[in-house]
Amino acid sequence: MTDQVKYRNEYLLVRSAAETNIGYLLHGAIEQHGHMRIADVGTGTGIWLRELAEALPENCQLDGFDLSDAMFPSQDELPRNIKFYHQNLLEPFPTELIGQYDVVNIRLMVVALSAGEWGPAVRNLMTLLKPGGCLQWIDCIAHECVIKGVPEGKQANHAFYFHDLFRRVLISLGKTPNIAALHGIFQDSGLEACEEDIITLDRPSAREELSLTVVDGINNCLTAALGLHELDQVESVDEIQQLREKALGDLHSTGCYYCYDAYVILGRKAGVTN
Repeated sequence: MTDQVKYRNEYLLVRSAAETNIGYLLHGAIEQHGHMRIADVGTGTGIWLRELAEALPENCQLDGFDLSDAMFPSQDELPRNIKFYHQNLLEPFPTELIGQYDVVNIRLMVVALSAGEWGPAVRNLMTLLKPGGCLQWIDCIAHECVIKGVPEGKQANHAFYFHDLFRRVLISLGKTPNIAALHGIFQDSGLEACEEDIITLDRPSAREELSLTVVDGINNCLTAALGLHELDQVESVDEIQQLREKALGDLHSTGCYYCYDAYVILGRKAGVTN
């Protein structure tokens, strides 16, 4: 059995409240109006939906889907127009939800899906859309993250090592899909008016927050991977935590930071809503 098959359908991320701000919630090409129904797949804590609820009319219905309900907040903490569902994005959605959404948003699946699962995921998500509805996918090439800003004469070996370890674990588990291919997958799946934005997350005001997001993401991924499999690279959660602290130490002592590109891919389902 190959690794590609052996490790399918395994989500490596331990769910975290950390989110990445790309500057907008809905792509500018998505027309916003009252009575919209919007799905957020891979919703985690639902933070994206809660921010969206503040920007849209109260008569919009906002639904969150996630493989794990561990981070779902209590309904008492939420606006009345937000609802959560337990759902594997690779499995058929409930019949009553098919064709019901103006927008389906999905985020940060880079270490959740194996390379061969991106096309099936897109086609399954399309079933939720109304004719004319939009699929918005936000992701990043996590394993190609770089470190910038190391001062001359300084070193950040621990920060480099922590990310390189992350990259090697992803490769060993078949979790290094080509995010740049998503635009083509959208087109091949029959979505129309497909667009792609590539946003380099390098704003000085957000560097510290984004670097912490990267470190925590690596930490969570390695912890989840260790829980699922025996890893050659690390032996314990304590070891991962020590590596995390050393990486953070490098970032703080040198002022360097992690930087990566976020991809936003948009496609519209054929047809016109009645």
